[in-house]
Amino acid sequence: MARAATGTAPDSGQGWVVLGHALKLQGRWNEAEQAFRAAVRLDGMDPFARTGLGELYLSQSLPEEAMREYAMALSRAPASIPAMVGMGHALAALGRNEEALEQYEKAVALGRRGAEAEFAAGYVLARLERLDEAEVRYRRVLAQRPDCAAAWTNLGCLLQQQGRLNQAEAAFQRSIELRPESVSSWIHLSCLRRDQHRTAEAKQCLERAFALDAESVPVQLAWCQFCEAEGDLAGAWKWLRGVVCRAPDNAEAHNLRGILLHRADCFAEAIEAFERAEELGSEAAAANRGNCLLDLGRAKEARRTLEEAVAHSPMSAGSCYNLALLQLRLGEWKQGWANYEARWRFREVHRTPMRFKQPRWNGEPLNGRRILLHAEQGLGDAIQFCRYAALVAGRGGKVILQVHAPLMRLMQSMDVVRGGDAEVAELGIEASAFDAECPLMSLPAIFETEIESVPWSGAYLAADAELVAKKLAEFPRDGGKLRVGLAWAGNPRYKADRRRSTQLKTFWPLLKTAGVTWISLQKGAAAAQLKDVPDELAILDGAGGDRDLADTAALIDTLDLVITTDTSIAHLAGAMGKPVWIVLAHLPDWRWMEMRETSPWYPTARLFRQESPGDWGGVVKWIKAEISHSFKIA
Repeated sequence: MARAATGTAPDSGQGWVVLGHALKLQGRWNEAEQAFRAAVRLDGMDPFARTGLGELYLSQSLPEEAMREYAMALSRAPASIPAMVGMGHALAALGRNEEALEQYEKAVALGRRGAEAEFAAGYVLARLERLDEAEVRYRRVLAQRPDCAAAWTNLGCLLQQQGRLNQAEAAFQRSIELRPESVSSWIHLSCLRRDQHRTAEAKQCLERAFALDAESVPVQLAWCQFCEAEGDLAGAWKWLRGVVCRAPDNAEAHNLRGILLHRADCFAEAIEAFERAEELGSEAAAANRGNCLLDLGRAKEARRTLEEAVAHSPMSAGSCYNLALLQLRLGEWKQGWANYEARWRFREVHRTPMRFKQPRWNGEPLNGRRILLHAEQGLGDAIQFCRYAALVAGRGGKVILQVHAPLMRLMQSMDVVRGGDAEVAELGIEASAFDAECPLMSLPAIFETEIESVPWSGAYLAADAELVAKKLAEFPRDGGKLRVGLAWAGNPRYKADRRRSTQLKTFWPLLKTAGVTWISLQKGAAAAQLKDVPDELAILDGAGGDRDLADTAALIDTLDLVITTDTSIAHLAGAMGKPVWIVLAHLPDWRWMEMRETSPWYPTARLFRQESPGDWGGVVKWIKAEISHSFKIA
């Protein structure tokens, strides 16, 4: 019909504009541009033609060209809502979110087509981390258009980001009810259920998305991400190859290729993949490339890369978080602790962050108010940072120390708890009334902790005397033999566990050392490796019957030395002031820093680092020699 109109009235700009839109919707970019240009030749400032060209250029990911067209449209028609909204879209595509928001607000103020402008404002507010405001905008859209599936989807993403998973799931399900053919909604619902560890249901959602559109690049990328998260690297590569064939210039595909290469320790190839992803517009790739450079021992380049990434995209949680880890590793703690707060925006760290109606504490005097200090990551992290509870009490707070269930009895041994200035609560169970809250791992920033000022007035965790007596009865001393506890593996669900953990077999050469009683402190599935120890070697299972870490602490209290990889046992022994030798990977966790044989966190700890990646044998030889030298045994 548009062609008939332009044939009948070739001097009608409106006919050419309608034809341009029809061709654009079919993806016939060149023909669409020719149609819009025909209208422009009739009237160089035709706002409808210029707006059409702007939309065309945006569809082709050419935001600067689109801005030029929208500017000309607005010069002729300053109240054109499509041109205002389009200008906002172009600015948002360039990362100029504040300016984009201004355009959307102008469109909202005019009161026409408000839902579209509110939707767009919600999108950029979310990018600006103004999550509460973004939620308000999406809910306004839904008040006007309750059948807007896209608004339900975006609201669901926002709620998921805030850890409000039940509400997020309801939003995604409503979106699917409205548009069951929406591939993106099924993908989002899959990601949410994976966050909730509902793996089978997450997989079913992806199967529904795949059934809707087997050729969809986003669906195949989602399958790749799912397989990578589940440790099915062969499956991830299979899906990724399919994406690359269909969309060789897809930024996320190259970023995922880099991730898979990184997991295979192919760092140089991973860097190339991340560089290509960056060229194609991936924000996450820069942080990933920085991590690869660090793995290659190129710390200065890694820092420069991450600093540039943060400068380019200040709201990139991944870049800020990874820069923080590097700064903490290098001893630049002032900047590092501040940047470490980005972890709350980085879903790789906190997929379901805790939310509170009470305000976050930032160090001000508490004057008797009750404050919740809550653990947020692993057992070792809670042990390392619970020491700050005494400092918080020193600022006038009545502390509720909320920790994982296996730590609750152990935390009762802290002086601040025994003195009545703190109580212990279980993580995951609603705490009694409190006035303010703070995550344990945010306390170093509040107290401006530097290497020289790490809180340490002595051991801050201790074993219960009755439990110690029971452990000694179960594992009595054997004359004058040295008693050494051994642990070799951490939590296998931790993403970097494959580097920090090893097998008991790695330590078999140590078990040959005469004059030593070896006692296993290992917990979890890795403890099953005890049954594979040859008969000529001896190690006792000291932790198999433990109820929690209070029992483990009791056994550690009876030992002369603890040798462990980077596990919660390392933190426990260190917090008890016990001699502990910590066996570290070539590139260990940030908290052990670089090129140090001691730790500012635990004065009784010695750090034994691999000289090259995967060289556990070399570290074991070093430790064996040190045992002989330090304890004068063969």
